Amino acid sequence: MDDAALRQLLTTMLQYSSEEEEWVEPWRLVLTGLTAEQAAWRPGAEMKGVWDIVLHVTVWNENLLERARTGEALQPAEGSWPTLPGHPTEEAWSATKVRFWASLDALGVYVRTTPLEEMSAAPYGLGDLVCRFIHLAYHAGQVEKLRQVKGW
Repeated sequence: MDDAALRQLLTTMLQYSSEEEEWVEPWRLVLTGLTAEQAAWRPGAEMKGVWDIVLHVTVWNENLLERARTGEALQPAEGSWPTLPGHPTEEAWSATKVRFWASLDALGVYVRTTPLEEMSAAPYGLGDLVCRFIHLAYHAGQVEKLRQVKGW
């Protein structure tokens, strides 16, 4: 497979794991209309809600890009599941979504513009990128199921 074909495949994988309705609910749909109160709701004391999931996906998107930039096999600085704000406000929820979209956009730029040799040389290589696509789709499905359970 040549570089152009592989890059197209990676771009398609990103689109299908986050934007297309062919396989999973797109992130834009699963987040549309959710209030801060709804996003902060958790199904149980030790369980995760929508806001937790969005932060989790965001830090791992950012982490992949940090790994690629530094060449180091780093973990997210905020941890795998960052702490929600003490008092979840609409402004804080909006800021979380802005950060999420920025991480997704940056991931798209990375896929479309980074030389494949550079992607392969990053810690965990192209496998890390493919895992990120699966991660996006999995968590979009979780958010959709939470919405369905709550009737949002």
